[in-house]
Amino acid sequence: MTSGKITLIFVLFNCLMFSTLVFPPFFKLFNKIEPWIFGLPFVQFWIIFVITVISLSFIVWYKIEEARGELE
Repeated sequence: MTSGKITLIFVLFNCLMFSTLVFPPFFKLFNKIEPWIFGLPFVQFWIIFVITVISLSFIVWYKIEEARGELE
């Protein structure tokens, strides 16, 4: 896979995940109290989950770029 495709995949994935927190039509899908997960309402769990996934995605993206020698 080329560097441009990998970058595009990561950018689209992160934008999609972030949009579930920002844009009301997407947020409505996850704005629920039930079910409770780890003692948290679902919406609170979802916010923590998305932040964690985006952070891990950036770490993976950095490691891939580093392994390919494409960092400055």
